[in-house]
Amino acid sequence: ESLTPAEAHLCSLGLSDEQMAKVSARFGKDSSCDVEGKVKPILSWLASLRLNDLQIRQAVVGHPKLLCYSLEQKLKPVVQWLSAMGMSDAQVAMVIARCPKMLGYSLNRNLKPLVQWLSKIGMSDAQVAKAIATCPSLCNLSLPSNLMPKVQILHDKGFSGAQIVSTLTVLPA
Repeated sequence: ESLTPAEAHLCSLGLSDEQMAKVSARFGKDSSCDVEGKVKPILSWLASLRLNDLQIRQAVVGHPKLLCYSLEQKLKPVVQWLSAMGMSDAQVAMVIARCPKMLGYSLNRNLKPLVQWLSKIGMSDAQVAKAIATCPSLCNLSLPSNLMPKVQILHDKGFSGAQIVSTLTVLPA
């Protein structure tokens, strides 16, 4: 089976055959992922964020569709938001490598409501940034069906607000 131009370009990242098969299966034949217009600029941008080759491979293999997103409308705003939360460049790079799906999340529908809720239960801005940097998959969790019920269980078991905040800061998911 022939590779799309985007997939052929991804071979230059040094993906293993297994990784390339995984990317190809997830990447599909999405026509919006043209090499010159999206794939190359996004890979260059990821490198400019100081992601090393391994982290770029992890991000691409973990969420190939990130190469189809709008750099200006989707990817850059999320990274700017993470930086504005107080994350270092190294933390932002680690978040992208560990949870590349986050780059596709809506700031207004997903990420900001999560941060607002975490602040509402008593976490400081620094604690929220640390929790997301430590465990970026926290952003994958649903507030109403996952996080809120878990925090309620901790309250019901007698945990204080400070203990819950401490737990979420160290072991958020």
